[in-house]
Amino acid sequence: MADKKSYRTAARTQIADYLKNNADRALTVNDIMKHLEEKSVDVNISTVYRYLGRLSEEGMVNKYSADSGDVALYQFAEPARNCDSHLHLQCVKCGKVIHLDCHFMDEINEHIEEHHGFSIICKGSILYGTCEKCRNEE
Repeated sequence: MADKKSYRTAARTQIADYLKNNADRALTVNDIMKHLEEKSVDVNISTVYRYLGRLSEEGMVNKYSADSGDVALYQFAEPARNCDSHLHLQCVKCGKVIHLDCHFMDEINEHIEEHHGFSIICKGSILYGTCEKCRNEE
């Protein structure tokens, strides 16, 4: 029984470390599974989904629904970033996530509320495009 528990702990540690080490981008479950496979960690995909769900509920991971909502993206939540108060920009080429945590968010919120009577909920919000580095490489 102890082996099973240490096995689960090893998989969870690998997942958490991979998310932390890639905090600048959002990852799919397939990215995480590939990493675990490379590290020779044999874990069921449903276990990964459950663990990511738990991390998301605890606020350790931001969960974004991509495009049509078919694919979820996960990113390590840096507590100091206060991701609930700003939008995120994700590069569709390299996966980099940029936090739009600047005064522009105040302007966006004010404009949308004043002119459209709408209040933005930023949690899980992501806009897609191409980052400067990838555009320069084209």
